Amino acid sequence: MPKKETNETKETLVDTIAKRIKLDIVAQELQPGQKLQARELAQKYGTSETPVKLALNRLISEQVVENFPRQGMRVKPMDEEDAREIFSLRLMMDLYYTREIIENVQMNKMLRSALTENVNKHLEVIRRYADHNEVELYLENYMLDNEFHELYLKCSGNKKLVDFYHSVNPFMYSNYIFKKQSSEKDISGVEEHREIIQAIFDKDEDRLRHWLKIHNNNAVKSISVIMKIDRIM
Repeated sequence: MPKKETNETKETLVDTIAKRIKLDIVAQELQPGQKLQARELAQKYGTSETPVKLALNRLISEQVVENFPRQGMRVKPMDEEDAREIFSLRLMMDLYYTREIIENVQMNKMLRSALTENVNKHLEVIRRYADHNEVELYLENYMLDNEFHELYLKCSGNKKLVDFYHSVNPFMYSNYIFKKQSSEKDISGVEEHREIIQAIFDKDEDRLRHWLKIHNNNAVKSISVIMKIDRIM
C-alpha cells in the first residue's frame, strides 16, 4: 500500500518549488515581466501542477510574482522608482519604534541572541558567497538579510507592523542584482547591521537612527546604480 502523503510533505514540496522559482529568477532564467505557466514549470521541476500553483500563490503574497485576472502570472518587474518608494516605506517603519525596540531588546535576551546570531551567520555566508559567487549562497544571503530586518521590526512588539513589512517586501529587488554588486558592498551592508544592533545594545537611540538612515540610503544608491547600468546595457 503506497504511503499516504502528509500535509507536512506537501508543504516541504511547495517550499522547494518556491525556492527553485526564486533561484531561477535570481539566475535570470526567468526574466522580470516573463509570463509563468504552472504546466511548464511543473514539467521543468518534475512535479505536478498543484504544488507549483501553491508555490506561485506564495510568491504572489511575497510580491515576487504578479497575477492579472484573465491574463495569468508573471515575474514582477521593478524599476528605480519602485525601489525608492519601497525603501522609503522601509525607513519609515525602521525609525518609528526605535525607542520601543531598544527597551524591548534590553529586557529580552532571546531577541539579543537572535539579532547577534543573524549577523554572525550572515557574515559567514556572505564571505563564502564572495569566494564562490553561487546562486544558492546568494539566495541564502537574501534570506538572512530579510530575516534581520524582520527580526528588527519584531522587536517593536507590533505584529501589524511586521505584517505590513511582509506585504511591502522590501527585498524583492534582491532577486535582480545577483553578480551585479561587489562583495565589498555586500559585506559592508552586513557590517551596517552590526552597527545597528550595537546601537540598540548600547541604548543609543540617536546612533541607531543614524545607522538606519545610512543603511537605507546606501541600499537605495546601490540598487539605483545597478538599474541605471541595466538600462544602458
